[in-house]
Amino acid sequence: MKLKTFKLLAGLAIAIACCSADVRQAAAVDGSEISGSVGSWAPFLPTYEVGAASDDQDDYGFLARLRGHHRFDGYRTSIEGSIFYGDAGDTSLFGYEGLLRDTWEFSFADLSAGGGFSQMTFDQDFAGTNLENDYTGGKVVAGFESMFGHRPFWIDFGLGLYDLNGTFTPAAGPVETIDEFTTTYSVALRTEACFFGVAARPMMKFEFLSDMASYQNGQLGTDDGFILSSAIEFRLVGR
Repeated sequence: MKLKTFKLLAGLAIAIACCSADVRQAAAVDGSEISGSVGSWAPFLPTYEVGAASDDQDDYGFLARLRGHHRFDGYRTSIEGSIFYGDAGDTSLFGYEGLLRDTWEFSFADLSAGGGFSQMTFDQDFAGTNLENDYTGGKVVAGFESMFGHRPFWIDFGLGLYDLNGTFTPAAGPVETIDEFTTTYSVALRTEACFFGVAARPMMKFEFLSDMASYQNGQLGTDDGFILSSAIEFRLVGR
């Protein structure tokens, strides 16, 4: 990991740990809400080689997300959706998802599980060529919500089941493609805090990609990668 990337993510982690808010109950899953988040992401993708030139594709940049959910009154089921965009040098990410989730309330915590549709696309440019990874499929989620001190915190686990379509477009010559089934694994942490008197939700996420299209040694294949991200979420509309 590059030192500047580590410092950036470490700083956001410290902010999450140090900020406090006097919150007595974790009620973010109740009612309806639309929220937006801004932060950073650090993709660690397979090495990209074109001729004698190569790049490790490790970078960091800006990440933004718009998220919304509605929990039906008197029921455990909620509808969730999000759309997100990230930019990190010559790599960009765009995606969206829609999920149904059921939540069960216990004395020690709230547990949830669900699933739905998920899509995300990575676009990489290097040495006059382009590499695109398109993931289309489903996502299964499981969550744990409880209190830590006076603050609520959420842990979300995700399993992505995707059809991966990789496309390599050279500066000259035929386009190469690859298509296969793959999986992703993620864990996300979220809490509530107060920044300069404004209520917010700091978040951190780790996501492992079992397969990504990669161009190495003059041919298109697959390799694994992972993403680290941190963000601050603000409620835009809610009750």
